[in-house]
Amino acid sequence: MASAVDIILKKLDQIEERLKNLEEEKSPSINKPTSEEKNTADSFLIQAVSLINQYEEISASQLASTLKISTKKAEEIMDQLEKLGLGTCYTKEV
Repeated sequence: MASAVDIILKKLDQIEERLKNLEEEKSPSINKPTSEEKNTADSFLIQAVSLINQYEEISASQLASTLKISTKKAEEIMDQLEKLGLGTCYTKEV
């Protein structure tokens, strides 16, 4: 019984190592943002932080209209803000 557990644990370690290697692989250069795109994204993030400081609550659509960007881009910024601990994204339940 102990040997079976050891085999399972060894296999799990191998799987974990493979997953780690897959996560570390570089993505194709097509998907990498250019430095100009990255600077623009950082600019939008900085502006979003200042808007959060200005308003108590802000939605992705408000962010999109204020920054004059697409709603999809605004949602991505909201996700970044959430990862930074600057709010939580809420969805309305129907």
